[in-house]
Amino acid sequence: MLSSCLRPSFCLGLVIAVLPSAMQAQECPDWRLHAPKHIEATADSLFTRYQTPLIAGGPVSLTSCLSMPGIGYVAKAPDLSVNYDGQGDRRLLDIRVQADCDTTLMVNLPDAQYVYSDDEDGLNPVVRIAAAESGLYDIWVGTIKPETCAAILMIETFDES
Repeated sequence: MLSSCLRPSFCLGLVIAVLPSAMQAQECPDWRLHAPKHIEATADSLFTRYQTPLIAGGPVSLTSCLSMPGIGYVAKAPDLSVNYDGQGDRRLLDIRVQADCDTTLMVNLPDAQYVYSDDEDGLNPVVRIAAAESGLYDIWVGTIKPETCAAILMIETFDES
């Protein structure tokens, strides 16, 4: 095999053949996977803050996922999916994380756009969605470093006035 690699055309062909499969093997967050937690919420019900403990971070490096915003490490599946009914009020939807480590927050909006936050409140991320649409919000809580940590995810609505 070593003697074959001395021929440039063979080595180039080998690299071209292996490169697509290596790129396909890249793990990236996937909104199509089921989150371990799923809630149904309305603009009114989220006037009282919803919060849930979880483990921030995961094995997927956002830096390696060219179609994803931000940096850090997340799980492949969302940590939480929220089926949100804005009840026609289009309120401000506030999603935040509280943790003792440096966390990140990525949200897939109902229109399939991604929003990313890091260090909005100290080392804690905050995503504020003005006039939030009804629909499915998939949420990933990540960490800047590859280690995981305990965190609390909080979701709340506010009147925009």
